[in-house]
Amino acid sequence: MGATASDTLRHEHHRLLAQLTHAPMSTPYLVIDTRDNLVQLRDRDHTLLHSAVAATGAARRFEGPKTWKQSWQFSTPAGQFHIQRKVADPLWVKPEWAFLEADEEVPIFAEDPRRFQRGVLGRYALYFAKDLMIHGTLYEVNLGKSITHGCVRVGADDLQYFYEHVDVGWPVYIY
Repeated sequence: MGATASDTLRHEHHRLLAQLTHAPMSTPYLVIDTRDNLVQLRDRDHTLLHSAVAATGAARRFEGPKTWKQSWQFSTPAGQFHIQRKVADPLWVKPEWAFLEADEEVPIFAEDPRRFQRGVLGRYALYFAKDLMIHGTLYEVNLGKSITHGCVRVGADDLQYFYEHVDVGWPVYIY
């Protein structure tokens, strides 16, 4: 009998952890577990410094209206990344899918004020890819669930800890 998707994911999880805990690290690093919805900060010796319950990607596809001929995959990507930048009081630039998902008119111009929202990402954001970040949430009750559009959400206290203790350039491992 063949391996199930769950077995394959569990095997990959154990392989990555074994690889991380045996590899010499030059800096502390973050590990994002999308199966158990956790973010961990570990030091160079792999000692756990901080762990936070998170919300990660929903792993679902959103089909836009037929006139858009586009779909979006809302998953937190697996792989190795690094903290590209840290931002205090981040501005969310609302993408097209957010308007479509809410059944709202998509603004034609990129400068339209309806695209810009402060406060919805929390007090800080730590970018690990162009449009993906670790940020806060308005609904901490949803932490621990796979419900995001790809970003990693954490509670306000954990977000502040990561913002204060994680440096630009540090590795981020996501599985």
